[in-house]
Amino acid sequence: MNQTKSISTDAVEYVKELYPRLRPDDSAIERYRDALDNLPPIVVARGRILVDGYHRWQAHRREGLTEIAAVDLGDLSDVEIFNESIRRNASHGQQLSRQDKQSLAGKLWQTLAHLDKGERDAEIATLLAVSPRAVQAWTKDARADEKRAAQARAWDLWLDCMSEREIEAAIDVPRKTLADWVGEKRNSADFAQPPESRQHFDVWQFAKADKDAGQQSYFGSLPPQVVENLLWFYTEPGDTVIDLFAGSGTTIDVAKRMGRRVWASDIRGDHYSPHLPIHQHDATTGWPADAPAKADLVLLDPPYWKQAAGRYSNEPNELAEMTLDEWCDAWVKVLKACAGRAKRIAYIISPTQNDDGTVVDHATDMLQAAWDAGLTVDRRIIATYSSQQATGQQVTWARDNKRMLKLYRDLVILS
Repeated sequence: MNQTKSISTDAVEYVKELYPRLRPDDSAIERYRDALDNLPPIVVARGRILVDGYHRWQAHRREGLTEIAAVDLGDLSDVEIFNESIRRNASHGQQLSRQDKQSLAGKLWQTLAHLDKGERDAEIATLLAVSPRAVQAWTKDARADEKRAAQARAWDLWLDCMSEREIEAAIDVPRKTLADWVGEKRNSADFAQPPESRQHFDVWQFAKADKDAGQQSYFGSLPPQVVENLLWFYTEPGDTVIDLFAGSGTTIDVAKRMGRRVWASDIRGDHYSPHLPIHQHDATTGWPADAPAKADLVLLDPPYWKQAAGRYSNEPNELAEMTLDEWCDAWVKVLKACAGRAKRIAYIISPTQNDDGTVVDHATDMLQAAWDAGLTVDRRIIATYSSQQATGQQVTWARDNKRMLKLYRDLVILS
């Protein structure tokens, strides 16, 4: 019988290829944060590979807990881990969606190719906790789906800035075929359509921040609509976007659905969004060695100095924990690393409001470093916050003390 033990939350290893869920539910993670004492242990194999309990694991990490209860199933093979993960996620907790199950049916059909059709139907039905009739319907076009899946996988890897040689090795498809697939997808008419959030003025306003990209519970996450409009105005399908402060992963999700290639990093890597390809890199140390040598757009969304103190990490060069002078010096290093690497550089920042009502206008102060790096301003955009950032008490205080409260961020485009 498997025993429950306590393991380090940072030791848990999430292997995307062995976990069945298409996309985690950010709201479920937030709900679990309030019920940690009532949650069952997560399930791992080989001491650390996650089999079941992604949302519980993430809830512990967001709460800053270093230990989590886990049941270890022992030395399972990759296939056994995958099948066990499907079985558990299909029948309890934050269960697999119908879309998840339908997607997994096709994968399992290929994995279980050594069985005859009837046995495969029965095995898949058991693993997914559905009827054999559902399995038969979902696997009807398996052969055609295999090609479409390979095309989608190739496109996704290409958007992740992998070379055709790397993609060829990953999915065993000839390079000429890959080039044809990518070219066809890149020229899709879907990418020529403006986003629904398209703005027509240099003051960008949205009723509320969408929740369909990145992990929007992440402190300081950008509204997806800001990234959508930035990419719409300043890039084209197939262009390369680099985000060196990728935290929530919003840029990755938006860029991919708009047909832009994207390479993202953060000082803590994929700590908050392990399902996304966020590389670990300190932006103050220079251009990332693993990133594309050139980019069409670099997006910089650094922590807003003391506004973000204690919100991110304790890494040595964490901008949120620096003095203002240190922060400005770090910004110079970041900008120098990017200058000459991109057609355009965009940075977004909010002024810091002091207790006496004055502000530190970061957007303006940061321009000196841009000019020193030989950059010029293409545009300065006001990106308003998507919801009221002040309480009624704060508004009353501002009125009584003849003060103004801030409700915007500056988005500056450099070239």
